[in-house]
Amino acid sequence: MVFELKSGTMKEMLDISDLYIAGVVSPGNQSWRESSPLTDSQLAEAIDNPIGYQTVGETVGPGYKVAIVVDDATRPTPTRVILPFLLERLKKAGVADEDITITIGTGLHRPTTEQEREKILGSSVHHHFDLADNEVRNDEKYGLAGVADGKSIWLNKRILSAEQVFTIGVVKSHAFAGFTGGAKSILPAIASQRTIHENHCFHNIEYPRGILGSCEMSGTRKGMEEAARLVDPFIINVVLDGNNDIIFAAAGDVVQAHRKAVDFYAKSAMKSFPEEVDIALVYGGYAGSVSFYQALFGCNVVKTTQRPILKKGGIVVLYAECREGSGSRLFEEMMPAFDSPQSILDHLESSPVVDDQWAVQFLATFLRDMKVFVVSTGLSEDLAKVLRVRLFRNAKDAMEEAFSIAPKQAKVAVIENPDILIVNKS
Repeated sequence: MVFELKSGTMKEMLDISDLYIAGVVSPGNQSWRESSPLTDSQLAEAIDNPIGYQTVGETVGPGYKVAIVVDDATRPTPTRVILPFLLERLKKAGVADEDITITIGTGLHRPTTEQEREKILGSSVHHHFDLADNEVRNDEKYGLAGVADGKSIWLNKRILSAEQVFTIGVVKSHAFAGFTGGAKSILPAIASQRTIHENHCFHNIEYPRGILGSCEMSGTRKGMEEAARLVDPFIINVVLDGNNDIIFAAAGDVVQAHRKAVDFYAKSAMKSFPEEVDIALVYGGYAGSVSFYQALFGCNVVKTTQRPILKKGGIVVLYAECREGSGSRLFEEMMPAFDSPQSILDHLESSPVVDDQWAVQFLATFLRDMKVFVVSTGLSEDLAKVLRVRLFRNAKDAMEEAFSIAPKQAKVAVIENPDILIVNKS
């Protein structure tokens, strides 16, 4: 079987004998490709028939202060398509434009650029409304929202000062919160650094509390949803097809509406393999083309689902350009500072949380439990040594090496665009 591997500017044709192929998952066999993009009237209908919540017009009125939270540039959320529907309903309810704030839920991410804001919101919204990023490292921007999951929750004052909060998000699989969307638009999106760190702690990230493809098993998601209840947002969540067109929308309660979108997404994203495999080839998707930090989460699709398909001690071959290198200074500082993956995990478990430690935690866990081969033109040999991964310049060499150390008649899973999939052993 011949595969056309792609990641950023990297391209390669790879031939693997059918004898070794246990299964293949790619966008081409996703049933959501058969779903048609929603019309304007269908999107409006979803917003006007909220699940477990009053309608937009019933939640606000003249003089109401309204806060809207939208995703930053790391998400493909078509905010500029959805937002006009919400603004139209707020205007009809008598809410003045000057009483509306829009906060970009950057969480711990870097601030957005002017170009990104324009792309996210459109020029008319960008320059018309009170707009700001989350500014996570400015403690003065946060107030105490209350206590959730046994912890004090500090949220952006722009949200706490509003009488009604609306969020717009996209649902897809997520490495440790099960799925994106829902309460993630509150925590981490507009939460303080301290609150995010407490939610993204070692205990919550550690498998199986940190899990791909299950909201109910995720300890991180549990804390997010308890925190979101403190402001009780009206959410608008969508599912996208491969062209980033909206094919499903749900609005209303932060849990009930979110789960409707999750159920729709999961019907296509959930895939089963009949057996555990010795080798997993993972490639494609925008994330892997950017940096190792982003690409690494593609490994979760074979390792941190409810029934992982990669055998312990197996090999993952990650085909990822990583044009921006490691993508995290913490990788480069922490990985060479300890003598083993387990010692890194022991350190993280007993130390205060720092930004990006969840990525280091995943990498250390992967290195402890499996072999990590990376096919990349963006990583140097020296950086690969720091990261403790085996670096290859082409997939053919990587697969030949994998087969040379794997059991005879090794079984292979081939997975394209892992960031939109959840794969379990049947």
